[in-house]
Order: sequence, then structure tokens, then C-alpha cells
Amino acid sequence: MIKIIITICLSVFSLSVSANEVKLCGIEWPPFTYVDNGKIVKGISHDIHEEAFKRLDLKFERSVMSWSRCVAQVENGVYDAVIDNAPVAPFIYGKVPTGVYPLGVYVLGDSTESEFTWDKMKDKKVGMVRGYDYTESIINFKDWKVKHAKSDHQMLLKLKAKRTDYAILDIFSASIIAKKADVNIKMLTPLVDSTNLYLVFNKDKQALASLYDNAIQSMVDDGTMNKIYKTYLEYDYSQILDMQGK
Repeated sequence: MIKIIITICLSVFSLSVSANEVKLCGIEWPPFTYVDNGKIVKGISHDIHEEAFKRLDLKFERSVMSWSRCVAQVENGVYDAVIDNAPVAPFIYGKVPTGVYPLGVYVLGDSTESEFTWDKMKDKKVGMVRGYDYTESIINFKDWKVKHAKSDHQMLLKLKAKRTDYAILDIFSASIIAKKADVNIKMLTPLVDSTNLYLVFNKDKQALASLYDNAIQSMVDDGTMNKIYKTYLEYDYSQILDMQGK
């Protein structure tokens, strides 16, 4: 039934798409996106896009740029969608998430701290990346002193130099980025927060967003999403979502 719906909708939608490619933008965020020579070449989201747009018989392109620029370009309609973003306004997204964003507070590896509490964060210098869409609990906490960086890599260098007390990172990429930055880190437990992620579209791309969501649902139903996740992680798609109860 889903395949039939996609086929019917696509025949109508293709009239407006014409010969243009769907334009996506994002950053390097292992294991979801790996970049080589300025191009996204592999990763969970890379493989999801390849399969989803193949099922939709739509051409697409992916560009790598700073997060803040990508968000602005999609909001302004220059690009069609942001790769791996939280469900935030003014973007639109489907019902089926393609990833998760579990966030932890990190300290240097030789720190004696092991537990995260909000009270400990009061008046502390906490590293975040400018332009990232953090969860509401993080954004709304006003008692810490946010120190912005241009990238996760720069944020960890500031932590290493003790210009910040803590750094907020997602648990998937933290160890990968720390290795590249040559910084020994550890996460305080429990997690600060977690949210589902989507390919989020410009507000005027509702038809495209709906088609993409249907394709993702078909990939969940036939086990493709689980297979893609297991290519890069020890857990499959269903297990990852179950971990956060979403």
C-alpha cells in the first residue's frame, strides 16, 4: 500500500520537481556522515538518503557547509533540507525519525567527576557549538556560562586548554572527534537529554517531506533501516530508538 501511495504521489510531484535535484546540506557528524574532500561519502544518513531517494526515483545532491549556514540556506529556500536536525521551527519533517541525538556533558579524562547534575553546572563555563539546535532543557538552562565554538573540534580544544569546564557532545561522535582533536575525555552520567532527528525541510516543501517520510517508513517496515544502522553501530535502528523510549 505504501509503495502504491508513493508511486501515485511521485507522479504528481515530479511535475513540479522537473529536472532539478533535491538539495540537501549538512556537516560531518560521524557515524551519520563522514566527509572526504568536501563531500559526504558514507555514514548512516548517507546510506539512508541513497536508499530513500532511490525508492522515490529522485535525484539529489548533498553539500557540506557550516551548520549555521546550512540552516540559514534551507530556511531561505536556497537548499531544500538540513541533514540530521532536531524537529524545530520553522522547518517541517515527517513522522518517522531517521536518527537520535543523545547529549552528554564531558570533562577531561583525568577529572575526578563522574556524575552529571544540573546543580553542578551553575556558574560553570560550558562549551557548545554556535548554531547547533540543542534541546529545550539545555537552551532554557540559564545558570551556566555558555562558551561558543565554531565546531566540536574547537570546543574540545578549549576544554583541553581549560578555557571551559565542560563540553556538550553527542555520545555517537564524541570519541571520534576527541581522537581527532587528541583530547582525552569522559562523559558524566546520566545523559543531559536526547531528541529524535530528521531530514528537516524548508516550510514550502511539504509534498517532498511527505514523500520522503513514506519512503523512510517503508525502509523501517522491510528492515532496511536496521541493516544500515548495523553497518556502522553495534545496535540497530529499533534498538537505538528503544533506548530513549521514543
